Amino acid sequence: MAVGHPTKQRRRSSKARVVRYDDWAEPRREWWRRLFSAPVIAVLAVLATACLGVLAYYYVVFSARIDRLLRGEIFTRSAGIYAAPKEIRVGENLSLDDLIALLKRAGYVERGQQADSSRGRYAVEGTAVEIEPSENSVIDGQRVFARLRVQFARGGRGIASITDLDNSRRITRAWLEPEQISSVMGREREKRRVIGFKDLPPHLVKAILVTEDRSFFEHPGINFRGILRALWRRYDADPNSPLARQGGSSITQQLVKNLLLSPERTLRRKLAEAYMSLILETRLSKEEIFALYCNEVYLGQQAGFSINGFGEAAQAYFNKDVTELTLPEAAFLAGLIRSPNRYNPYRDPERATARRNQVLQSMAEAGAITPQEAAEAQATPLKVAPAKGRVDISEAPYFVDYVQNLLGDYLADMSAAQHLRIYTSIDMDLQRAAYAAVAKQLAALDRVLARRKIAPGTVQAALVALNAQTGEIVAMVGGRDYEKSQLNRVEALRQPGSVFKPFVYATALNTAYDPVPRVITAATTFMDEPKTFTFDDQEYSPGNFGDQYTYAPVTLRDALVRSLNVVTVEVANEVTIGRVMNLAAKAGLPKPARPYLAMALGTNEATPLQIASAYTAFAQNGVRVTPVAIDRITTGRGETVVAPVGQKNEVLTPEVAFIMTSMMKDVVNRGTAARLRARGFRANVAGKTGTSRDGWFAGYTPSLVCVVWVGFDDGSQLGLTGADSALPIWADFMTAALNEHPEWTGDWQMPAGIETAEIDPTTGQLAAPDSPNKRLEYFIRGTAPTVQSQAPPEASPTPEIEMPDAPPPDLPVPEASPAEPTQGAERPRLESRGLSQPDGSARSVGTITLDIDPTTGLIAAPTCPVIRSKTFIIGQEPRRYCGPQYHTGRSGALGEREPPRSDGSSRPRLIAPRGP
Repeated sequence: MAVGHPTKQRRRSSKARVVRYDDWAEPRREWWRRLFSAPVIAVLAVLATACLGVLAYYYVVFSARIDRLLRGEIFTRSAGIYAAPKEIRVGENLSLDDLIALLKRAGYVERGQQADSSRGRYAVEGTAVEIEPSENSVIDGQRVFARLRVQFARGGRGIASITDLDNSRRITRAWLEPEQISSVMGREREKRRVIGFKDLPPHLVKAILVTEDRSFFEHPGINFRGILRALWRRYDADPNSPLARQGGSSITQQLVKNLLLSPERTLRRKLAEAYMSLILETRLSKEEIFALYCNEVYLGQQAGFSINGFGEAAQAYFNKDVTELTLPEAAFLAGLIRSPNRYNPYRDPERATARRNQVLQSMAEAGAITPQEAAEAQATPLKVAPAKGRVDISEAPYFVDYVQNLLGDYLADMSAAQHLRIYTSIDMDLQRAAYAAVAKQLAALDRVLARRKIAPGTVQAALVALNAQTGEIVAMVGGRDYEKSQLNRVEALRQPGSVFKPFVYATALNTAYDPVPRVITAATTFMDEPKTFTFDDQEYSPGNFGDQYTYAPVTLRDALVRSLNVVTVEVANEVTIGRVMNLAAKAGLPKPARPYLAMALGTNEATPLQIASAYTAFAQNGVRVTPVAIDRITTGRGETVVAPVGQKNEVLTPEVAFIMTSMMKDVVNRGTAARLRARGFRANVAGKTGTSRDGWFAGYTPSLVCVVWVGFDDGSQLGLTGADSALPIWADFMTAALNEHPEWTGDWQMPAGIETAEIDPTTGQLAAPDSPNKRLEYFIRGTAPTVQSQAPPEASPTPEIEMPDAPPPDLPVPEASPAEPTQGAERPRLESRGLSQPDGSARSVGTITLDIDPTTGLIAAPTCPVIRSKTFIIGQEPRRYCGPQYHTGRSGALGEREPPRSDGSSRPRLIAPRGP
């Protein structure tokens, strides 16, 4: 039997465990050894060195860009376009509230109010106001505006005294700092009022931080928490929701993107933005970065301008300084940052209000305000400043555009303008009066023109006023609504009509010094009757307004007073039209390549600004001055760059200018502009009406020239005389201007070379001692008549115009015809311009006088061999032009419009303007 042996038990040894341990540990050591091997470490070192090199390179590049930006002024606080300084006088009817409003418009804040230290301050003490000028009051190292104490009379109206606090001296008048009318510079048309961090009210700072970057004052330039929040909302929220498109950029990053980078959405731009933000935080304080952001951020559009910064936005949306913003207003502006166009309060006020309330709710949740403050603010209606007309009233936009167009004449680098102060000549009190006068009369004209089925808002107007002594433009309105049309009609070429006639008569008076063909004086007579003139082998037959004639001799003075077309052309023909156009060119009016006789009636186009400058020669004793819009340009520190002045040249002798002014005073007192007196205007002025396709009035005092134009942009016939359309605007403006500046009134001093004589106006000769018709006339010394009139004593003087009763102050009506009917006939009445109605009454209608070729019945062209003037009722006049093809046998459809000239120049239009 087999014997089984017991199984031998093996002892476990530590050596076997060690072998197993070594078998597992050896690969791990090899992995770490390979990871930290020399080749790997070398590669990592190279990569790290490359990364550091890239970071160092871009640090140098980005630092240079940032330092270059910060080396100069990013935004110059005082840069912008300024109005003329405001003068205040003892005894002036100015109230305490009016003065405070003036100071606020100039950027002043109340003493003790939180604001930047550079701003001007004022303090109200009872019925007195103390004024501390801003840092901008220093020009070329000298303080231009003094510290003042203005004491008002009891009740706060009327200046009782003015004290210069710098020397404790009483003064009778003082100048206040001008208000900034625009900060628009460059092609971008950005508007920006530069503010400092201390100008921002605390609730506006909180609203911006809550909506844009809550940890701005804690992070180093990059808001990592904001980035993560934006990523989460992008994938968690509705894709069409604004939250889904919310960015995570910090305020610093947004500032860097706007100032130094493009808005492209690329990873490269985002990395550069982040890196530059970190660098910028080492260059500026948080407050400085925040202030830059608040000046740069885009907050909407208004009237074609970009609104940038909270200083401009406060003015644009609420018409107040940023320091005066309330909590609801601050929340609204902060809410605009995300999407200014989406939350436009003028387009969608409900959505804008909802966005404001959302910001207020976020501020309450963040603890920036209490729930009660949020509820009260949310219950406040969103009231923004009215948009219509506010730009025209407060900012003189047409004038600002005119000034910016002039800057290229003074600056080699236009980009430098954004850091300059530009002091202009515009008087904002007169500018507001000008806009009010234009708006009032155009509204009245809309009602009149509605009878002709012309849509309201179609008729336009332009007004420009110059200081006759310096040429400074004190008011300029280029149209009725800048938001709808930026065309500055003050610079648009138009036919001036009869406002050109004074240059014809001035040329005639110049024969006193150059008697070719004879000496013509204000008493020289001409027959008022239809006549045909031959000029360059062409016949030209002008007609008086309404085809009315006296068929009697009229003096040169009376011909201008009544604006007689035929006599005007006869005078121009006698002295030659070339001499007339040369004199007009000397006064600054455009000189045609070839003069035509019809230009005596104002067919050669000119702008209202050119007419105003030309009329300064009449106002200033024969010396014309060029227009001046910019008085001074300085740096942001007040160092003068340039100080332009108007250029003067002698156009007329003082004697001729004086007689012409005397004749145009008669135009106002008893002629085609006599309606001015019927409106109650009593100031001593001279002027001339004009009617072409448009309505004109040009008038002046010794110190102020104002020209008004009214018409259509497309050149359609206005169908109203200058007295109906332009004169009321001129009267309203000049009334306000002379009340504001009484020193601009007065009379003209008679030169030593003038003599007077009593004449008989029916003959132009010396009046008999017992003549009932005699009147005093002015003559240049040595040209007075020497023969006594032999007219019978019973002869009646040259009939004068019978003017209608004064029209309602705001509704123009057609004025009386400026010419008289045939002798013996009844004087024309207002009804004579109307159409007979079934009930026997007359309905007033507009008429227009055109130069017609009688062989074709079309509007005459310069090449027509025969030209006749003919008056039509508006709507029945021919609309098409004649041409050489109708006289040379060439084919062409009758009534085809005259083709443009091959050289691109405008042809002289022979459309005869109407008399007044």
